[in-house]
Amino acid sequence: MPVKLAIGRLGILLAMAVAALAPATGNSAQGGDELPQVTARCDAGDHKACSRAGMLLSDIGNPAYDPFLSLRFLQYACAAREAAACGRLALIFFAGEGDVERDLASAGNFAMQACSGQDRDGCEVAEAVFAEPGSAQFDAEKALRYRRVNCSAGNRRSCIDLARILYSLDDRLPAEQIALSACAPQDPASAEVCAFGARLQSLRHRAEAERQAAIDAARNARIQAEAQEQAVFDRYMARRDYDGALYYSLYHMRSKRHAEEATLAASRAGALSTIFEDHFYVLEYWFPSGPVAQIAASQIARNKRSNDCGIWNCTNMPGASSARWQAQRGPGGSGYTSRSSGSSFRPVSTPSSADIAKQTRDRYRFNNCTGSRRLSSSHPVCQ
Repeated sequence: MPVKLAIGRLGILLAMAVAALAPATGNSAQGGDELPQVTARCDAGDHKACSRAGMLLSDIGNPAYDPFLSLRFLQYACAAREAAACGRLALIFFAGEGDVERDLASAGNFAMQACSGQDRDGCEVAEAVFAEPGSAQFDAEKALRYRRVNCSAGNRRSCIDLARILYSLDDRLPAEQIALSACAPQDPASAEVCAFGARLQSLRHRAEAERQAAIDAARNARIQAEAQEQAVFDRYMARRDYDGALYYSLYHMRSKRHAEEATLAASRAGALSTIFEDHFYVLEYWFPSGPVAQIAASQIARNKRSNDCGIWNCTNMPGASSARWQAQRGPGGSGYTSRSSGSSFRPVSTPSSADIAKQTRDRYRFNNCTGSRRLSSSHPVCQ
């Protein structure tokens, strides 16, 4: 708490202490007559009578006013958990009344006991003691706790102090709520807390409007981007460029819906042969089941069969020319003898079509499942 604010708060509490120690004038004479009776009952072990005796002796309007003597009765009653007696002790030690010197440590101890018994004076003193800068009893955590208690009990000064502290800690919504709950527009004394609450509310509304504007702008940008992508996809489909449409769906839009649309359209048009073979491996991962999965599987199987090494398309294999010769003219059709069996030539090992397909899939995974533009880890391709 700023020093000026703390000093102002201290002056308010001192005035409160004096007022608390000075009840209405009409009861003073009666209190003087009552004192011997309650003192006798206290000596007989009546805790409430001890509390009453201490209250009378600490009343500056009482002819028998003696704050030092009142300590004996008030301490006895406070030890018996009379919260009001603890609260009066806290006020006396906080203000330094009569022959009693100001003692913030004792004031704080009695104030905590009183506040735990719901005594308002005790809670007020506890907040003032622990919030006083430069004091050995200064404790920010305790001060905040008792500010909450006093604010909840209707102390507007505590509410505005609490709201300012929470605001400085960036806990702005509770700060606003506390300030506005303590605001009573018809009461001029609450003008400060009302103004502070209204300011916090205005700042919140402005921040919420800015945040909503950013959300709307991002949503509009996303909608516009999706519309542009849809327009490009539609142009591919209008030209019946199913390979281009599928490529755009897989690698740019990353959209299963559009990939399915392009694949099924190509199938209906009998144009699956125009689609690049590697796209079917991607579709196999994206669609574990359904019509697209069946189309991908059939195209992959067809391409594998066409790549099988038979007599007529493996012309570079050793003995291939002899095999073709014998297939055309029969085993006894010529005296030609293949010398491949005695050759030292050894074919260069090349990957099979299955290995090539696996390498293609692995490259696709690397390019689309890693890096800054990677697919989600839950995407079928990245599983």
